[in-house]
Amino acid sequence: MNRKRNILRIAIFVFMAISLSLTTGQTLAYWSDVTDVSELTTTAVATGTWQQVFPWDINATYAIGDLVTYNGITYQSQRDNNIGNEPGTQGTSRWASV
Repeated sequence: MNRKRNILRIAIFVFMAISLSLTTGQTLAYWSDVTDVSELTTTAVATGTWQQVFPWDINATYAIGDLVTYNGITYQSQRDNNIGNEPGTQGTSRWASV
């Protein structure tokens, strides 16, 4: 009887350890404005927009709104055809830190 109880305890412990190792802190939530489920045909889920940020490249051409990182700071281009202008340089209005 005691042996069965110990095996059960070990099995529960192993199950809990495996379950905890599979959890994640990143979750997604969505909602719908449909209150009457009988009217529901399809629902679209919006997850937002993504903007990629790349390291600044002296040879790249940037448009208004493009994001770059330089010396650990993220900058947004303030002008079109923004090429060769180093972000964070004093006296320039071509980049704004974000």
